[in-house]
Amino acid sequence: MKKVIILLFGILISTAYGISVFAAEGIFSHKVQPDQINIPEFKNASCKFTQEKLLNNSQNVLRSGGNFQFIEKKGVVFDTLYPVKYTTSYTSGQNKYITDIIVSISKKDYSYVEKNFDMYFQKQGNKWQLALKPKAKSPAASQLKNIIILGETVINQININTLNNGSTKLNFTQCS
Repeated sequence: MKKVIILLFGILISTAYGISVFAAEGIFSHKVQPDQINIPEFKNASCKFTQEKLLNNSQNVLRSGGNFQFIEKKGVVFDTLYPVKYTTSYTSGQNKYITDIIVSISKKDYSYVEKNFDMYFQKQGNKWQLALKPKAKSPAASQLKNIIILGETVINQININTLNNGSTKLNFTQCS
C-alpha cells in the first residue's frame, strides 16, 4: 500500500510540472537522429519565465523570474525582474551556444546540435520532449550533464543539469 501511495504522489507531482506523459530520465532510452525529431517550427517569441536554480545538490533553491525574448536574428534575452532586476543576453561570446541551440531547434536545423550533442526524443499527442547530452569532444561536455526541453506548440520548460550536480529549471508561460 505504501508503494502505491508513493507512486500516486509521484504522478501527481509530475502532472503539476506538466510532464505527466514522460519520465524525467526515461528520455535517455530514446536516442534519435535529427530526421526523427517531430516538433513545431518556432518563430520569435516573448514569454514570462520563472527559474529555479539548485546548486550542488543543496537544499537552497534560488528563484527568479521575469520576461524572456527569443528574437531569431539576435538571440535569447532574459530580463529578470525579481529578486534583482538584471538583463542577460545570450547573443555573443561564450554564452552564444545557448542561442545557437535554441535557434537550431526553432528552425529544425539540427546540424549544430548534432555536432555537439547526442539527441533523444519522445512525443505523445502534442506533447514532446527533446533531450541533449554533450558528446565527449563538445565544449559543453566539460560543464553540462544534459539539457531536457519540454514543449507543445512552444517550448514550455528547459531543464539544464550540470556535471557538478547543479540544475536549472526554466518554465515559460504566456508566450506570444
